[in-house]
Amino acid sequence: MSKKMRKIAFAVTILAAQTSFGQAVYQAFDLVVSDPAAVVAAMDKYQASPTGQSNTATFILYQYVAAGDNMATHAVNVIHSSAEEMDANLARNQGSRDQATFFAEVNQAATVTRRWMGQILLTGGSADSVTNPNPAGMAYFMSVSDPAEYAQAFSSFIGQNENLGPSFLSSIMADGADPATHVVLNYGNSLGELFTNQPQALDGWDDYSSEVQDLRTVESTAVFNTVKRWDP
Repeated sequence: MSKKMRKIAFAVTILAAQTSFGQAVYQAFDLVVSDPAAVVAAMDKYQASPTGQSNTATFILYQYVAAGDNMATHAVNVIHSSAEEMDANLARNQGSRDQATFFAEVNQAATVTRRWMGQILLTGGSADSVTNPNPAGMAYFMSVSDPAEYAQAFSSFIGQNENLGPSFLSSIMADGADPATHVVLNYGNSLGELFTNQPQALDGWDDYSSEVQDLRTVESTAVFNTVKRWDP
């Protein structure tokens, strides 16, 4: 596909996802967890509280299966439908006794080792292909030199594999000294399904790999299972 055609495709693509993430922003936290059940219980309790009930964000708890040098055992993503909704949710939590209780209970069961935030830029794949409510996923943390060109190449690549599980391209900001600027998340029903459908085996990989080889460096990768998801 020519660069002109890729730009047209990128501009008009509307891709399926589990939730509508058009202008979504997110907060992410890595955790070393000593008591996984206590973390789930604390999140359940917060979600059932008045503050949690008024919150419009989606919370997802993951457990790492493999993450290289990253010693975290779990991660939490908090997804807001827009930057404005993030501000509103943060305001709802400010000074909340429910949030204070949640933090106190989580701090007894886990230690936060990393915090970052960003925006979901592109979604692709088929949400209908993932029937497991707790899907497996793989994350590719990358430093990208030309975000616009990379996004166009990624959009073209995932557009050729729309029958597979959902994929997300997101920006990363406020991540301390970590060089990664973007992350790609790919989902499947199981770890085995992810292994079977690795990017190198998908349609369009050779063209995509050639196009992005000078645009991005993969800094780290991680494989995870979804523990639980809380939707508003």
